[in-house]
Amino acid sequence: MKRFQKLDRFPLGSIHAEGFLKEQMELGRDGMCGHLHELEPDMIANPYVNKKKVKAWGNGDQDGWGAEISGNYWAGYIQFAYTLNDADMIKTAENWVNAVLKNQKEDGYLGTYTGPDALIYDDYNAWGTSCGMRALIAFYEATKRKDVLEAVYRCMLWFCKNWAGDRKTTYAGMNIIEPMIFTYYYTGDERLIQFSEDYLDFICRNDLYKMSYQSMLSDEFYYHAYHAGAIGTKTRLPALVYTVTGNKDYLKASENFIRKNREKSIQLTGGAVSSTEYNGPVGAVRETEYCCFTTINQAYSYLSYITGNAKYGDFMEEVFYNGAQGARKKDEKAIPYLSAPNQVYATEFSSGVYANQQVYAPCYPVSCCPVNAVAIVPDFIRGMMLHDEADNVYVTAYGPCTLNYMDISITEETYYPFRNQSKFIINCDKEFTLYLKAPEWSLSQTVKVNDKTIDVSVNDDGYIPVFGNWSLGDTVEIFFEAKVKVIQVDDSDGNSKYPIAVKYGALLYSYHISEKWIETEGNPMTKLPDGWSWYNVMPAFEESDVEDAHERLVRRREQYTWNIAVDEHLTSDDFEIEEVDKEGYVWSNPMIKLHTHCYKAPYLNAIYEGKTFEPIGAYQPVTEKLPLTLVPHGCTNLRITYFPKADLRNKVSFF
Repeated sequence: MKRFQKLDRFPLGSIHAEGFLKEQMELGRDGMCGHLHELEPDMIANPYVNKKKVKAWGNGDQDGWGAEISGNYWAGYIQFAYTLNDADMIKTAENWVNAVLKNQKEDGYLGTYTGPDALIYDDYNAWGTSCGMRALIAFYEATKRKDVLEAVYRCMLWFCKNWAGDRKTTYAGMNIIEPMIFTYYYTGDERLIQFSEDYLDFICRNDLYKMSYQSMLSDEFYYHAYHAGAIGTKTRLPALVYTVTGNKDYLKASENFIRKNREKSIQLTGGAVSSTEYNGPVGAVRETEYCCFTTINQAYSYLSYITGNAKYGDFMEEVFYNGAQGARKKDEKAIPYLSAPNQVYATEFSSGVYANQQVYAPCYPVSCCPVNAVAIVPDFIRGMMLHDEADNVYVTAYGPCTLNYMDISITEETYYPFRNQSKFIINCDKEFTLYLKAPEWSLSQTVKVNDKTIDVSVNDDGYIPVFGNWSLGDTVEIFFEAKVKVIQVDDSDGNSKYPIAVKYGALLYSYHISEKWIETEGNPMTKLPDGWSWYNVMPAFEESDVEDAHERLVRRREQYTWNIAVDEHLTSDDFEIEEVDKEGYVWSNPMIKLHTHCYKAPYLNAIYEGKTFEPIGAYQPVTEKLPLTLVPHGCTNLRITYFPKADLRNKVSFF
């Protein structure tokens, strides 16, 4: 069958994490990633194998909600197990798959709407089933077990028959297109393509959420039109259908929708703004649902292999190395449901949207975000390298890993993104071209083969081709020229403060607010065992014990170290770059710091706060000049990332 994408992914399990990425996966195996199904079995472990009603969700038909959460967990868990190559996790994944297959109905249905009164045309039937089928397809890609593919295939044909014509839904159900297309890749059944195109057409005729491919093609953009997670989940669907039809409008739609959202609704952290779950404009305290980090990384990863364009690898690095890391407890045992560029508090009460949404927890009464936190690490690692039809290798995103595929073996040794260089060791004797991504931020690139500098050029897709008739032990090194970039954030659709942000290489930088972690029981559906907790995260500063009330308030303002503003005319020359030797885990102990200056803004925040507020006014009154040290956003949990502008024309006194 003809496929229209430029590149393809390697089979699951071909790319393994190394270095600090392996450290993160090992922490995850012992943390949330390896244990969520034990912490909340009814919500996460059981929906496909031993479904029970979850009392906290009411008495209605919630089959699809459990299917979404459980399916996404196992899709992430299976990829995690094979990317880490952990035998125990692989066995657990296999047991789950075998239990799911036993529940397939005679007519082929394999979702969770199995009761006699099940609402089989409910939107979440298709959506939840798509999540579970993604898990089974991942398992098939790793194992090539024919019975698994056959089970998914029969389920897809059930939807082709029972959801034919206008028996479709407009909210989340269209995600069933994704397993349809992947099943077509392995079966060649044209009915799956027809169903997918019919669904795209149905959404064009019923475009309540502005998610049709025709809306994606247009330059019109609507806030609060769709769930922010749909930026990732829905974006990739037209492009996937393009891979089997060649209809270029489908591909253009996906690419244009990404462009519009990046211009309007994607923070510099890489996260999509989730204003009351729906899409909203960027801003210092506007929050991102963790699901959005994962789903948008998935969309970038898909577009990377479909288009062959290196820019999507840049986008993957942006979201994974910045926002996704800044919203993880560094021991991998908790995340916040919602996080923001500026976050002074992360507690049960600090969210500007809902209660209990910024508190750090291993799982919530609705754990869509924790399960997606499982998926993003293996999703990113699998997308780091791609191949073409001739088995040339494309490095899409940089990071420590090993590729073993047929007779190709390559190890990447690097501390990227904390260092702007990477080394590839060829562990095979083979002739092929290694295509190295030239990041958009890199001013120039130097490439060495076996320690000798070679002439290079960047092709139209953003890659540097390095051809070789390689021998075991050959090395390829690439060095990037980076410069500190000072950015004025365009928040004009929400606040018009135009705060200042700082990037260097692939990383976004923040002022780190020292935090204290306060254990709290929270409100999990199932009581957490010893060693697990919810956490209120507060800034760590000492309350003054002086008797004078006025003096106590003065000292409190002085200890608010985040009450700072920066000169909007900062340039790259105002920064000193400090590279720090690795000591411990990179996300806890930054390997790179930027040093510059700022100004004390004593009246930036009220004295007594419980959440992070948007500053009042575009410019802040300031007092003395202070040194300012910035670290990678991903190395923080509390921070200031979008800095208020200092009013240097009107300095104030502070007593």
